[in-house]
Amino acid sequence: MSLASKTYFRFAQEAEESMNKEPDHMKKKEYRKVAAQNYFYSAMEAIESVLKKAGIDLYSINSHEERLALVKKNNALFRDPMQLILKFEIMINYDYRRKVAYKGENGNKFIIVKEFAMLCQHEIA
Repeated sequence: MSLASKTYFRFAQEAEESMNKEPDHMKKKEYRKVAAQNYFYSAMEAIESVLKKAGIDLYSINSHEERLALVKKNNALFRDPMQLILKFEIMINYDYRRKVAYKGENGNKFIIVKEFAMLCQHEIA
């Protein structure tokens, strides 16, 4: 699973690079959506990789809320659980993933999605 996480992260970085180079506002927004979605997927794959290594059943997870609850319950498995949980809660409670990955909204929302993914990458480094 960490291979998937690292691959999603690399795709996100490539999409972000294209976004930053793109002069057209609408195309930039589309690249932002791709980057954000892949950053988020990389984060989920990293979290699941850590949980799986600890022998935690992932097949019973039906939502991001349930995944967050598992992270909280098993926070000792993570290197920086407080930051990870905080960013994950922001993703869920403020719906940042949807706002950036599906609507292409900009500003701090995209930065938070990226920071969340980076935190998760450090968990599997």
